[in-house]
This record gives sequence, C-alpha cells and structure tokens, in this order.
Amino acid sequence: MRRRFLSTLALAVCAGFLGTTEAAAQGQDAGVERTCDMVRNFPEFHKCAKENMGSFQPKLTPYGKPDMNGIWQPTRIAQDIEEITPGKYGRFPHMHTLIVDPPDGKIPYKPWAMRKRFANEQIYLSPTAVCLPVAQPRWSYSPVSPTGHRIIQQEDLIVFSMERLHTYRTIHMDGRPRLPGGVHLWQGDSRGHWEGNTLVIRTTNLNDLMWMDHIGTFMSPEVTTEERMTFVDENTIHYEQTVTDPNTFTQPWTLSVPFLRAMPSDPVALMDLEDTTVENCEPELIHMMNMGQVPFPGFYGIAPR
Repeated sequence: MRRRFLSTLALAVCAGFLGTTEAAAQGQDAGVERTCDMVRNFPEFHKCAKENMGSFQPKLTPYGKPDMNGIWQPTRIAQDIEEITPGKYGRFPHMHTLIVDPPDGKIPYKPWAMRKRFANEQIYLSPTAVCLPVAQPRWSYSPVSPTGHRIIQQEDLIVFSMERLHTYRTIHMDGRPRLPGGVHLWQGDSRGHWEGNTLVIRTTNLNDLMWMDHIGTFMSPEVTTEERMTFVDENTIHYEQTVTDPNTFTQPWTLSVPFLRAMPSDPVALMDLEDTTVENCEPELIHMMNMGQVPFPGFYGIAPR
C-alpha cells in the first residue's frame, strides 16, 4: 500500500500550535496553584479530578449555577488522540492519551471500522487540514489556537466559541424539543442541564463528515455524546466526554482533558484574534490533491479554483 503523505499544513499548524500552547500554558501555570497539577497527564488528571471536584464550591452566577464564563485554554492537540510516542509524528514530543475508558487508552473500534480508519488516513485529506469546521466531538481538545475556547453563559443558553474559522456551538438549556432525526449538523443538536455543580451536555444529530484527529478517526451519524464539565478549583475545569456509537465501536468510550482559565496577566490570551491559518488552505489542497489524495466522502465544495 502506498505511503500516507500526512498533510504538511496539518503538521505545520499542529507544530506551531504545540509551541504556542506550551508557551501559553507555562505562562498560565506560573504561580497558579491547582488541586490537580498533572494537567498534561490526562488519565492521572482525570483520576485526581474525580477524587477532588466535590470539595470545591465555585463562584455562582446570579441564577445560582457555577460561573464558567471566560476563556479556557487547551492542553492537548488533535494530531492523534491516543498516546503519541516520541518520533511517531516527526518532532512531536510524547503526549498521553486522552482516552480514560477503556483503561488501555485505545478507541474500541469494531474490526471493520479499524480497517476503515486506516484507509481514511491513507487515502483522504484530513477535513480540518483543509479548513473545514472543527466539529463536535472534536471541539473540546482542538481549538488550534493558544487562546482556546470562550464560554458565554446565560441561564437558558450557553455558547462556546473559538478563533478557528470563528466557529461556535450553542447549548440550549431551556428543555426545547430536539431536531428531527434526519437532520445532521457539524455541531449536532446539544441540550444541557445541571446536575449539582456539573454541566451536562447531550448531543445528537451529528454528521459523519468530521474526524476526531488527523489520522482518520471517524464515527457514524448515529453517534451521540455526553459531556460533563465540573470545576476542580477556581482556574481548572475537568472535562469528560463519552462517545456512544454501536455502529462503529464495541462499547461507549470516554476521553478527559482539563480546561485552564486564561489569566488577566496575559492580555493576548483574553483577546478574540483572527485565525490566519486558513489563508494557506487552497495552496495546500492543490498540493495534496496533486499527490493523489482526495477529499473525505461527502465534501463537494472544496475543489481548488
């Protein structure tokens, strides 16, 4: 089988993001005390957060719910959400798996789906490498910017935004009916509620056009997700997401990642900036298609001019 030529834009963006994220994170961590400070060892952070989150009482909004307003920085990139060993992707350092269940840190694909995942990587362009939307369930760990996510919280609506293509998610908190089953969207149809101090978001109506990383990790349009966000301390949110898709996986599986609050001492981290990485998408698309790769099935509007 011919060699997979990984997108140079994907690697460049990830490598650049890795550097800026590490620098930003070091700045954010300087002088910040955290209940669970192992914020890049995701399985260990998950364990620590689960043991300690119940003892912290967060600041509340006027309507009595934990106040998550603000900008929250990422601690991981989405090249590969399983463990990244040194040398696996060029100069990428070791990175722990995001997956906390199953305990082996691997996505529990059915055999046919694992073969398709490998074929995806060999044949197709990674959707986000050619500047298609960062969709749910990839949203939480793939902001492609050191400034991360902005959370805008109201009593009946929560909005998550990021610089990447200025995309956003809306989480309805008012109990409205869900969309018809035949409607499938990049961000799906999300409904939220509170369980004590934990924000719980259940999402349906997702499409099957996105990858969860750059190596072909896919799912079917019947996938559903449940996200849970809980303060561990004033400046750290524990985020976990359970993915359920019996068509594709042998069992539901869960990933976990910390969100770190952007500090006022870093004014750039508090700004909404323009995402300039999209400016190189068309030349990159031409280059990769000339090398024999094609858009992932379902994309019809990204052929170069």
